[in-house]
Formats: sequence, C-alpha cells, structure tokens
Amino acid sequence: MKNLARLGLALSLPALGALNACGKEDNLHEPALIEFPHSFPEAPRPLEAVDTQLAPAWTAGHAIAATADNIFVADRDNRELVRLDRKTLARQDALALGGKPEQIVIGDDGAIFVSLRNGEVVRVSQALKVEARKKLGTDVFGIALSPDATTLYATLPFERELYTLDAADLAEVASPVSLLDTPRGVTASSEGWVMVVHQFSAAVRIDVDPETNLPNGSEVEATLRVANPAEFKNGLRLGGLHAARAIAAVVSPEDGSAFIAHITAAPGTTADFLNTAGSGGQVANTPVSDGYGGSSSPTAAFPIPTRPVEMTVSATNSDGTSRELESSFPVQDVLTGEPLLALLDQPSDIAHHPTWSLLFVTGYGSDNVLVMSTARSKFGADPARSPLAIIDVGHAPRGIAFSPDGNTAYVLNEHELTVSTIDLTPFFSLAVMQDGHDVVPGLTGGFDVAMNSMAPGSEGSTQFARDPDANTERVRPLRLTAQKSVAYGIDPLPASVRRGARTYTYARNENLSHAGQFACGTCHFEGGEDKLVWFITDGPRQTPALAGRLLGTAPFNWGGTKDALQDNMSQTVQRMGGSGLSQRELADLEQFLLFGLEAPTNPNLAADGQLTPDQLAGKALFEDKTVACSSCHRPDQNFTDGFVHDVGTASQPEVVRHEFDKSANPELVAPWILNTPTLKGLFYTAPYLHDGSAPTLDEVLARTSTSMGKTSHLSPEQKQQLIAYLMTL
Repeated sequence: MKNLARLGLALSLPALGALNACGKEDNLHEPALIEFPHSFPEAPRPLEAVDTQLAPAWTAGHAIAATADNIFVADRDNRELVRLDRKTLARQDALALGGKPEQIVIGDDGAIFVSLRNGEVVRVSQALKVEARKKLGTDVFGIALSPDATTLYATLPFERELYTLDAADLAEVASPVSLLDTPRGVTASSEGWVMVVHQFSAAVRIDVDPETNLPNGSEVEATLRVANPAEFKNGLRLGGLHAARAIAAVVSPEDGSAFIAHITAAPGTTADFLNTAGSGGQVANTPVSDGYGGSSSPTAAFPIPTRPVEMTVSATNSDGTSRELESSFPVQDVLTGEPLLALLDQPSDIAHHPTWSLLFVTGYGSDNVLVMSTARSKFGADPARSPLAIIDVGHAPRGIAFSPDGNTAYVLNEHELTVSTIDLTPFFSLAVMQDGHDVVPGLTGGFDVAMNSMAPGSEGSTQFARDPDANTERVRPLRLTAQKSVAYGIDPLPASVRRGARTYTYARNENLSHAGQFACGTCHFEGGEDKLVWFITDGPRQTPALAGRLLGTAPFNWGGTKDALQDNMSQTVQRMGGSGLSQRELADLEQFLLFGLEAPTNPNLAADGQLTPDQLAGKALFEDKTVACSSCHRPDQNFTDGFVHDVGTASQPEVVRHEFDKSANPELVAPWILNTPTLKGLFYTAPYLHDGSAPTLDEVLARTSTSMGKTSHLSPEQKQQLIAYLMTL
C-alpha cells in the first residue's frame, strides 16, 4: 500500500471480494481503500442490434487480429506479420514486410491488410503472400476497411492526410483528404462516414458516399473531453486541462456511435507558476497544483489530488458531434482503492466486443486492459462512467482482438513479444446488485455498499450508490488476470535497450514518478512530444521531442544545466516526484533514448536527400553570416552550439516571477537564458520556443528577427525559403 500513503489520502472501508478469471469469489487480504464517494459500474448486457453489422471487425485496425483458425500479429520489432494457431497460440510462420507493421485488418474474404511505418500498405493472402503493395508517403499509421470491405482507408500522420484505396489492388480511388495535426487511428461506419482521430486535436468525421465509399467533402469536428466524470461531478474542472494522445477509435456495433481512447492532462497554468515560488515563498497566497501530482488545497469536497495525466474515453454521436457526457462518482478498484480509470496509462488500442456492451482499452504503460460498460442509460453511453474491470496482462499491451465466438480476447504484449488470452465469459453472468446489497453468490448475507458522501451539501451523510436512472442495473468491479501467454517471436533488441524501453514505458514505477502515476512514454509518445506546456518551477516549458534529437546535443534541458544525459534524466525524475532510478536503470534508459527510439521520416525531404531550389536557397540564407542562423545552430554540431543565450523570448509571467524570486536571491540567473536547441525534427515539433508560444516558424522569425540571428531584412519570399530548408532538418 505504499502507493496510497504517498498519495496522502485517508484510508478506510472494508475489503471487498473480487471475481477471478474463473468467476469465483476471491477473498482478498484486507486492503486499505481510499475513502472517497464512489459508484458502481453499469451491468453489461447483450447488444440489441448486432445483426445490423454497423461495425464489423475490419472497420478499425489493430496490432492483432483473429480469425476462426489463426491469430495475426504485427511484430514491429522484427518487421514481420506473424501467424499463430488460434487454439494453441503456436507460431505457424511469418512474412517479412520490409517496414515496421503497425495495424492489421482482415476483410470478409480473408484478405489481410497491413499498415507499414515506412509509408506503405500491403495486401496479403491467408497463405502469407504479398498480393499488392502501395507506397503512400513516409509513414502509414491507421487503417480501416469500409463495412462492405471494398475500400481501404489509411492515415499518414506527418503528411496529415487520409488516403482512400481500392481494397482489391490498393489503387488510389480518391484524392487524399487533408487533415488536422497528426492523424492516427481511423474507423469506418456503415452509416456513411469514417472517423479520424488526431493525436493532438479534435476527431473529424468525414462523410463518404454510401455507394462508392468515397469522401464527399463534408466534415464534422468532434472535440474530446478534457476531464473525467468525477471531475465534472465534483467541480474539479481546473484551468489548463487538455485532451491529447488520441491514437485509437472504434465504432459501436449497436448504435453507430464512435468511442475514442485518449488522455486528459493538467499541465498547470500561468497562475500555478506565479503562485508558487522556488523555495517556499509565494507570489500570491493561493495554493495550487504543481502540475505533477503534488498536494494542493482542495477546490471541492472531493479530496483526491489532481493527477497530471489520466486516461479517458470520449464518445461521439452517430452524426459525428461530441456526445454530451454526464458526471458521476468514480468506480473504485477493490485492490488498491484507487479510481479504476487511474490504473491505466498510455491507452494504445480500443475495441468493442462484438455481441456485448463491453469496451476494452489496452494500457501500454500499465500492463493491463481496462474493461468498460457501454450499456446505455437515459444519458447515453459514457464508458468512462462505468469501468468494469482491470485485467493484468503482459508487458506493454499494444492491441486486442476477439475470438469469433466472443468468449476470448487476445492481447499483444510488445515488450515480451507474447500474446495473452483472456477468458471473457465471467462478464456474461455478473450478479446484479439489488437494493443496495451485494448479491454475489458465495458471500454470506451480503453487506451494504454504502459510501461516505462528500458531495457538496451532504456532509457527513451516508448514501447508496444509485444511478440517476432508477432502472440502471449495477455490478461490482472485477480484478482479472490473463490466463496464459505464448511467445510469438524472438526479441531482437539488446538486453539493455529492452530494459530501457521498459523503464521508459512502465508507469507504475515509484522510482520514476510520484506514486507511480506516469512514465516517460506518457508524454513522449514514440519519442515525440505531447504539444503541451508544463508549468514547472523554472517556468512554462513545452515537452521536447526526444527521438533522434539527443545524441551529440549536450548540454540538456531548456536551461542547458546538465552536460550528461543521465544527470539530466535524474533531474527529470526528481521533478516527476520519483524516488530515483538505480544506476542500471539510468544506464539502460540512456541506451534506449539514444539507440532505441526511431525518429520519424521527414516528409519534406526527398528520398535521395536532394534539396529543391527553394530549400537550397533557404540553406544559403541559413549559412549566411548576416542572417547568422548557423553561428549558433551549427551544422557540424547537430545544429546546436552547446551554449545558453538570451534571445528575447521571455514571457511576461517569467519576468514577474524572476523579479519576485530575485528579491530573495540576487544572484539568481534569469530562467530565459536558454540552451540552444537542436533544429532536428522541426517538421513535427511545433509549437516552438521554450514555452510553446510560437505555433509556426513564421512567428518564430517574426518575434526574434533581431535577437536570434538577423532576419528582419529578409523578404517574405526569402523567409519562406529559409523555413523550407529548416523543415528538412
């Protein structure tokens, strides 16, 4: 219970029984449970309209897919499509694809489609023979087949496009659709649309012609929720909340709505930064969250500290608009006492059960699967309101698929190169709670499931966990474990790099973060960034990308205070509230950061590396002694110089805070004396500057025209040429 003590929460309430994977009662040891008002999830039920086939399995891509006889795995480490026997999980054979496979869909005719991170899609036969191959760009992430399986949709994150292809031969049948920032997952509906989720912005529903499956130019944006139901319920809608990391979506097989797995983040606000001083002083006497799970004065009667990052699920209506979501108390985990939603980190896949109102989300950073109920109440289905179970699986689960009969789930565990099986039948016979009493078979007499209500206006009272809809049936949450895991391949990575990947990814590590809440990978998806500005003690700092940007670029961090990467990592862990990584963990993590992360391929650079005339003109300007970009961003030193500079980008809050802190410490160095960052990867690292205040390179040049080199004399055409070159780095 070390986690609970570090969270600083009151501990009480009796132990609750749980159901294990066999559906039997498992009397746990007396766990110390967090005392907070909690509810119980809606009972799942058989779907009422599955015969309409609104969402066959191939309408959303996953890292794993199952047929009656086989399981197919997208093995990114070995660049293979692997086939396993579905009943024994024995490896049958594999197909080398030449690129890193991301997602798989299998059509009704058995054709297998795979997205490759080298910018290709391939069509493969059941005999594992390539039937067609199509190069689309630099990176293909999400794929989905139309409900009739005749059209394939593919997202290109860095070209920001959706491609529409003929499933028979992968020929392009429509012009690419331009999208928002970094599209990832895509799912298709028989209602005549496809939904594309964006890693950093709203989801977009794109209407398609019901006869041809071609986009017709009509689009609807669906904003993602920025808080979970408990925050809506208890007024913890603190400022500065953001939705991010949306990479997976699925269509409900019952009503055609879409569910999107993502995170919500509370990186803090300017007020947080101004109201907390570096060594205990305060600019204003208003305690606030430090943005990293630190304590703060309660803003409502719900006494749970603000978590910096939580997973959630947003829902959209069938017309593509955001569903109005209700509030509720959280569902409590029977083992740790934490809200169930707090137990899953880095959502990597989402899938709806084919015949029951069950939604599954894999937690890449928490080694588990969260199961939610999509049973509809009068408010509409809100899965985040009804988490049902946590299922422990292997390391870094990346995808989930179901057996044809729906009785078994298969999970791809990437860091172990295994597939786990989960028996889903316990969900089909859950005992419903009646009249506020637990009626799970095997418990003698049952007991009241009363909770201490800390909601405003009910101080000291006791109430039962009732739903506003009196007809809603409730069940108790479960704790399950995968039944078995079988290897699908041999790990090709050096042991140190694999261990480093584990440290980078696994969030429930108190050495790394406060109470094991998050990990490096929580913010740095695939070594990139979250596009958020975190208000730490030094000031507002945007999350920097890591992949391909660390080797040879010392010193590290925005202030350039650490010459060694391991020292900088230790400083970051301290800021994250971790107790500290061991020397082996630090060494392994360094190996992974330097050699395990793969930088994305630049779509602005030709395959042969040759520059266009505009890019060449921009290169000449970059190296011009008057413009002077290269005097600090030296090409022979990975586009940095290893020094700190004041380039005039300090924000007003930083100036105010510095003046206050300097009154106590006259020798204090201004926080806007900044390390020269490498320019590698500018094409995917917007927004720019240390505080993320410049959304484009045009604005960077405008704001620093005389302080960061000299660009004030350049014509608009020359500035665009310079930017064209910068985007190739």
